[in-house]
Amino acid sequence: MKTSVLAAVLLAACVPAFAGVYDQPWSIIATDRAPSADYRMLPVIVNRVDDRNADTQRNEAVVAPGPHQVTIDLRPRKGFPATQHTFELMTEPCTRYYVAAELKSTAGQEWKPVVRSRERIGECEARFAKAR
Repeated sequence: MKTSVLAAVLLAACVPAFAGVYDQPWSIIATDRAPSADYRMLPVIVNRVDDRNADTQRNEAVVAPGPHQVTIDLRPRKGFPATQHTFELMTEPCTRYYVAAELKSTAGQEWKPVVRSRERIGECEARFAKAR
C-alpha cells in the first residue's frame, strides 16, 4: 500500500515536467501565405523563436504568450541572396500572427519584418474561456 501511495505522489510530482505547450493558452507565429496586392510584401520562413527552431513542416512556431525574439528568413530572389532579420514580438494569448517581409524597394535587398495580420485561435479560446 505504501509503495503505491509513494508511486502516486512521485507520478503527480512529475506531471508538470510533461506539461505541453497546449496545456496553457498559446500563440502561433506563422508565415503569411496569402498573396498580397502590394508587390513589396513577400513571404518569409519562420526560422526561430527565442533561439528554438520553428516547425519547418508548417513554417510556424507555437509559443507561450509574451515577448519573443523572432528570426525570419527572406528566400533568395533574382540577383539577391537570402537574408535574415530578428525582431521582437509581444504575443497575446490565443492569437495567431502572420509575418512577412516588406521590401523598402524592389531594386534592393533592404526589408523589414512586419506582422501582416493576426487572428484569434478559436480552439484555444474555447478551451481556456473564463466563466462569465
